[in-house]
Amino acid sequence: MDTPAVRSYLQLSLLLLVLILAGCAQNAPYHTESGSPGNCVSTPDAETCRQSYYQEHEHFDLAFAEFSERGNAFSDAYLKDVKNRIAQKAADKGVVLVIFVHGWKHNAAETDSNLIDFKKSLAAIDRALQSQLGDGALGERNLVGLYIGWRGASIELEYLEQITFWDRKAVAEEVGKGGVTRLLLELDEITNSDGKNVMVVIGHSFGGAIVTSALSEVLTERATNRTQGKGYAPNIGDGVLVINPAIEANQALNLVEAAIQRDFRPEQNPLFVSLSTDADGATHYAFPAGQTIGLLATWRQAELQRGYYRDRSDLEKEIPLSEKHLDATTVGNFAPFLTHRLSAVETNGQVSFEFETCDDEPKGCEPKGWTSLKGHPTVHPLPANYPLYFIKTDESLMTGHNDIFNPRVNAFLVTVIDDVVSRTLTPRLRDEKAPGPSFRTSILNQPAKLEARVQEMLESAQ
Repeated sequence: MDTPAVRSYLQLSLLLLVLILAGCAQNAPYHTESGSPGNCVSTPDAETCRQSYYQEHEHFDLAFAEFSERGNAFSDAYLKDVKNRIAQKAADKGVVLVIFVHGWKHNAAETDSNLIDFKKSLAAIDRALQSQLGDGALGERNLVGLYIGWRGASIELEYLEQITFWDRKAVAEEVGKGGVTRLLLELDEITNSDGKNVMVVIGHSFGGAIVTSALSEVLTERATNRTQGKGYAPNIGDGVLVINPAIEANQALNLVEAAIQRDFRPEQNPLFVSLSTDADGATHYAFPAGQTIGLLATWRQAELQRGYYRDRSDLEKEIPLSEKHLDATTVGNFAPFLTHRLSAVETNGQVSFEFETCDDEPKGCEPKGWTSLKGHPTVHPLPANYPLYFIKTDESLMTGHNDIFNPRVNAFLVTVIDDVVSRTLTPRLRDEKAPGPSFRTSILNQPAKLEARVQEMLESAQ
C-alpha cells in the first residue's frame, strides 16, 4: 500500500536509521601508538601523546587497555606492551596501579569526560601519596593509571543514546566475561610479586558491571577457601571498588553467601566495596523497570529459603528471598546487602562527613526506588570482620548516576586509595596485646577516622 502516511513513516524510519548510523561511535581502539618515554611530560596535548596507549605524564603514567564488544583485546601486542611496562616499573621502584573501567555513554577517546576526570583524579592521588609518603623511598613509586575502554557509547547523539541502556548492559556483561578477567588476574600477579606494589580496581555504572562480572567468581572462590582455613581471603590487588554499579544483585549473591559463612581475621582487607546513591535514577528506576519487563518471558523465578535472610524489625524470623527482587535491583541498591551509609552535611559552608553502619542508621539503608521489597530485609548475622562493603549515599555526595568525579566523591575515593597504599607500603609490627584495631585495619572499619580523612582530602583539594 502506497499512501502518504506510509511514505511518511518510511521516510521517518529512514531518517532515524541514517541518524543512528551517522552517530555510531567507532568500534576500534582510540590509542594505537606505543609512546616513547616521557612522551606526555611537556606536551600532554600533542597528538603523539594523545594517540599513545602508554602515556608518561609529569606526575603519573596513563595506560590504556581497549576491548571489543565480545570482550577481546583489540591488540594483544598493545596489551602485552602495557603489561610489560607496568611489570618493569613494579620491579624497579614499585608501582601504585589504579585501574578504572568506565561506564555507559563513555569510551576511551581523549575528549571523553570520564577520561579527562580520571586524569584529574590521578593528579589528586599523586598529591595525597606525596603528602602521605613523603619524598623518601616510599614516595618514589610510580603512579600508573590504567583506563579500560570499551564501547560504552555506541551512539554519539545526545537523545538517541538514551535508548542504548539495555543493549550496552548486555555488552558490558559480555566484556566482563571476556579478557578483562584475565587482564586483572595478570596485573594482580604482577603487583603481588613484591610487597612494594599496590593495585586498586574501580568500575562505574556498566564499568561496575564489568568489574563485578569479571571478578565475582574469583572473589567467591577466595572467600570460600579463606586461604585454606587461615581466616582471610586474598584480594584482587589491594581492593575492588564499584560506583553506582548497573548489574543485578543476583550476580553478587554467591559472593555474599560465601563471605557470610564464617568469621574473618581482623587484618582482612576489604574484598569488595560498592558505593551507590539514592539520587541515581538510572539504577533506581530505569534498571528495575527494564529488568522486570525484560525477564518476564526469559526466566522462571523462585522464592529461596535462606536462614540468614531476616527483617530488621524481627531478626528471629526467616523470610523468603525472592529471585524477582534479586533480578530487578542493582547490587548497590539491594537493601539486604547494605552495610553502611555515607553522607555529607553542609553547615554554614562547612562540609562534614558522616559514615555509619546500617545497624546504627537503619533508616538510611531501607529499600528505595522502584522495588517491591517489603519491610526492611537484611542479611543477619554478618561475620566478624566482614570484607564486603555495600555503602549507600544520597545527593549530598552524588547528585546522579554520572556524578562520580565531583570533589566530594573524589575525596572519598582518594581517601580509600590512600589508605590502601599507606597500609600496604608502611607495615609495622602489631602489638597483639594492645587494645583496639590493629595498624592494618581498613579505614572503612574506623568511621571517625574516615570522616576526618575525607574532610581533610576535600579541603586540601579546594
